[in-house]
Amino acid sequence: MKPDIVDISIVLIIAGIVSYYIYLRYREEKKKKEEQLIPTLNYYKDKFSKEKVEYSEKAKRFQEKIQEYKNKLKEIKESIYRYKWSEDEKQLLRRLKGTDFEWTFTELLKILDFKVYEPPVYKDHNIDLLLKVNNNLICLDFVDYQQAKKINERYIDTLIEGKEKYNCQGIWIISNGLFDQRIKNYMINKGVQFFEYNQIIKFFPSIRIVEDFYETETKLNNYELLHKETADEVIRRDTWIKEVEEKLQEAYQKQKVEK
Repeated sequence: MKPDIVDISIVLIIAGIVSYYIYLRYREEKKKKEEQLIPTLNYYKDKFSKEKVEYSEKAKRFQEKIQEYKNKLKEIKESIYRYKWSEDEKQLLRRLKGTDFEWTFTELLKILDFKVYEPPVYKDHNIDLLLKVNNNLICLDFVDYQQAKKINERYIDTLIEGKEKYNCQGIWIISNGLFDQRIKNYMINKGVQFFEYNQIIKFFPSIRIVEDFYETETKLNNYELLHKETADEVIRRDTWIKEVEEKLQEAYQKQKVEK
């Protein structure tokens, strides 16, 4: 059964009424939104401005902490002579081996302001580090107390080959053990400078300085990270405030034209 003209007319009238109602609601919501735009933008401008002040104050506190720990690192370096070896620290030195021994003395050398470089090839010719001393390059090898007993002439000759390869002016061996007299004589004849346990105690500050320096440096790095993150938040707020201000200017201009 085909719909007659009356049914079609009723449907069209209803559709028109619904469409008009939707249009009125749209106009009402749009007007409401436009009326709320400026207060909303001002709210966010105030919000971001307050947050910027808060983050700026945090960044300032973190910067103060950064300076504090930089000063502490400087104090540690300037107080090397105070780091005397206690009996407990001597015992700890005796027990260090492998990577712990290497890491501890690598950090100690850095604290003492030596320039430290790794060879291009790991432990090439028994060389652990290349050390710059008064513009001279030194081949450096760490030998813990267990390895010290196994050092022989061939081991030293390999180091000498590495010295020639890297054009070093000397060879240093640092060990928390003791070498036998025969191998010490061989090293002396070959011009190899060695520091045994006793020489370490005599010529180096206590390894406690490494612990103090590392702990302080870690705190410094943490505060530097916090400062960067906080400073980034300040930059974000600056950007957001600028965007809001641009939108506010547009809204005021539009409001002025409509009036």
